[in-house]
Amino acid sequence: MRWTGVLAGLLTLVLLASCAPKPPEWTLGKSAIYPEQAYLVGVGMASTRAEAENRARSELAKIFTVHIASREVSTESEWLNRAGNVAGTGYRQAMQADLVATSDKVLSGVHIAEVWQSEKAGTWHALAVLDRLKASQALRAEMNEADQSAMTQVRQAEQASTRFRALGHYLQALKALELRSALAADLRITDPSGWVAEPPYSPAAIAAKADEVAGTIQVGIDLQDDRDGIVRGAVIQSLTGLGIQLAPSIAGDVRLLGHISVDAYKASDPWNWVAAAAQVEFVEPDGRILDAVRVNVREGSQIASRADTLAREKLGEKLAQILLERLGFIGTSPSR
Repeated sequence: MRWTGVLAGLLTLVLLASCAPKPPEWTLGKSAIYPEQAYLVGVGMASTRAEAENRARSELAKIFTVHIASREVSTESEWLNRAGNVAGTGYRQAMQADLVATSDKVLSGVHIAEVWQSEKAGTWHALAVLDRLKASQALRAEMNEADQSAMTQVRQAEQASTRFRALGHYLQALKALELRSALAADLRITDPSGWVAEPPYSPAAIAAKADEVAGTIQVGIDLQDDRDGIVRGAVIQSLTGLGIQLAPSIAGDVRLLGHISVDAYKASDPWNWVAAAAQVEFVEPDGRILDAVRVNVREGSQIASRADTLAREKLGEKLAQILLERLGFIGTSPSR
């Protein structure tokens, strides 16, 4: 009788196990309801439903070859990097924001289609899906906007009243093409065919036009109290990597007009410190002011004259950086 009871108990356990619900097939990343040709899917698992859903969305986003928030900008920032240490930081931040915002629009189509909880382990599973057709349509629309922007910027560059503005418009065209390239990379993933139309211009061709224009630009500088022209020299040294040159007079394609102030002090022996500031306007030939800025730097050295020189050199580098960043944003607002 005892063995009969044991066998009966084992049989009951086997029957209960066979009746336990099996995990849905989508928990393994495959689903007949959401076939691969029509959907991109991501599966997440966690101790809570909310976390499982978040992980599912995250897993779907990882399908894209490069994470949207960490894409590197290559075209315009590479062009600006030739200026040495004065690459357009503001440009890169704006470009990253554009890339993330655009990708967010596409990923906004992601929704949680299924959830399942394991009765035995208590863990939650979630399935996130993205309709390939809808995502591809959104990407193509964004690409069309980028193409139109690039063509508009090139046209404005060709019609620009000054060479400095022409360069700014070419850089904006490069920015649009960079955004388009990122969109095209995502489209090759969402569209099963992988087909993507060619851009209206190649980034290399537009970069070459930017090079050509930059080589003709001259900057005029008139800074009061610029001892030995140190600030002036540092500005031009930072810009020569782009081919931009110092104008023989202050009547260049863009002028830096302002004054320098220097305050030397001694915080502790043997260090000498210099706080230098520049109040400068970037002015176009017709008198339009591109920007008006105040820049402050501080440098120290055991030699007083060296501290003064270092502060002025750093001041010139910062002025060049601001000028390049301003150049990188020409074309983002209607031309005056």
